[in-house]
Amino acid sequence: MEINHMKALTIKHGALLVVFIGVLTLGFGVPWYHAAWISFMVAIIAYWLGDMFVLRKFGNLAATAADFGLVFFLTWFFLWILDFDIRTETSFVLLALYTALVTAVVEFLFHGWLLKHKREKADAPVTR
Repeated sequence: MEINHMKALTIKHGALLVVFIGVLTLGFGVPWYHAAWISFMVAIIAYWLGDMFVLRKFGNLAATAADFGLVFFLTWFFLWILDFDIRTETSFVLLALYTALVTAVVEFLFHGWLLKHKREKADAPVTR
């Protein structure tokens, strides 16, 4: 893919930051700095594994499914590592599930943007 990786990572992290702050912080009282840190780690790992490998080889639907699983596992894992008290009786698994569901929608749209951007680059005339 001929993509500006820094721009794509910035867009992805911005979208995930909104999701993680919205779901984890506003929804369940996870401190915002934990949500921000987790979203940063998830964005980097999911970009290189999901967007650069799975999306390229298998398409948007498979990449979205892979990102769902990856976000679920990573969110649960990082919440478990942080091991803090949350204000509700919700388990870390449910927090990770809610976050992964919302993230899957955002990832599907992000993958569409990546694929569209790739096509636009391929159609652009080469100038030297």
